[in-house]
Amino acid sequence: MKVLYANPIFLDYRLPFYEKLNELFKGEFYIMYSTNRYLNRYEHLLEEIPKIMGENAIPFKNELLFNTYERSFKKYNIEKGKKIPFTHGLIRKIKRINPDILITEGFYQWTPLIILYSIFFRKPVFMGYERTLHTERNSSIIKKIHRKLTNLFISGYLVNGSETQKYLLSLGINPKKIYVGGMSADSKGLVNAIKGFSAKEKNILKEKFQSKGGLLYLFSGQIVKRKGVGFLLEAWIKHIKTYPNDTLLLIGYGNLYDKYKELYGNIPSIFLLGRINYVDVYKYYAIADVFVIPTIEDNWSLVVPEAMACGLPIATSIYNGCYPELVKEDINGITFDTYNQSSLLHALDYFHHKDLKELGQNSIELEKPFNTENCAQREYEAILDVINRRK
Repeated sequence: MKVLYANPIFLDYRLPFYEKLNELFKGEFYIMYSTNRYLNRYEHLLEEIPKIMGENAIPFKNELLFNTYERSFKKYNIEKGKKIPFTHGLIRKIKRINPDILITEGFYQWTPLIILYSIFFRKPVFMGYERTLHTERNSSIIKKIHRKLTNLFISGYLVNGSETQKYLLSLGINPKKIYVGGMSADSKGLVNAIKGFSAKEKNILKEKFQSKGGLLYLFSGQIVKRKGVGFLLEAWIKHIKTYPNDTLLLIGYGNLYDKYKELYGNIPSIFLLGRINYVDVYKYYAIADVFVIPTIEDNWSLVVPEAMACGLPIATSIYNGCYPELVKEDINGITFDTYNQSSLLHALDYFHHKDLKELGQNSIELEKPFNTENCAQREYEAILDVINRRK
């Protein structure tokens, strides 16, 4: 059984997942991706993907993307604007692989052409999907109609968690077609790196930011509006009036970084560190006491299972699609409403009254069902279940 996963762009955290699926499908799992989408930002992956997937990596070179905000085919690696794909020869490329099963991502991008292929050649199509009721709260009627029509040609949905499941059910999609598999982070490498990070090295790094005790809170992600960083920084100013020895580290970059650096960069307990090489991120997970993410819109923040695998208690907003599965109050952390400053302040205060070591150990256990192996196994079994029911 030959499976083709046609996903225009994916990052390195997905490679172990695809590698495991290839193992489960006995070497018959292929991935197709657009080489143009990796230019200027993720070019290193154009070498890394074939290293991991070998001949099962199928680069597609004939795609152009038009960014509606910039009105340009050249500037599409930005958050603003819709990206409209123009492909030449995609169906022909798929035909050369001649898959028995197709997997696409989302209702747009390459999906219309993949569905067209499935109709011509009578092949089942699965959809990987991750949006939620919250992220799709402003969807137009036209989008909803389009998704309901697309559903007529989809054999099964491979979704992150219960929040995505709720959204698909709201569209009237048959629950038997929805398979909750989770989304895996490539956390194994981080955990192994932390094991090799000596206590002396940890202390030296931690003392750069914190010399008076207190708790060290870590945020990792883009410094952009939808991550809610501004709400966190505003709340932090009040938090340190009660806990002046606490420290907040923020790693990542985005279009609001310079603004926040100017507004908060002189506050001794706040460190906006900017971009950190991914190979060094483990060091910050290793020295942190708590991981906090105040996102106001996220499908499934992969930094949450990463932090959990590294043994950190978690504070995340209720606007993060992964919270029902990954964050359990009084077990491994707490959830909060980013828009409600009292709720956010309570979440920051919460960890001063808890056994952080116990919460962190619980995080490790809660993350295990969502590691690469288990997520891949669930996706494999979901595909087999649908195929067996079609016979």
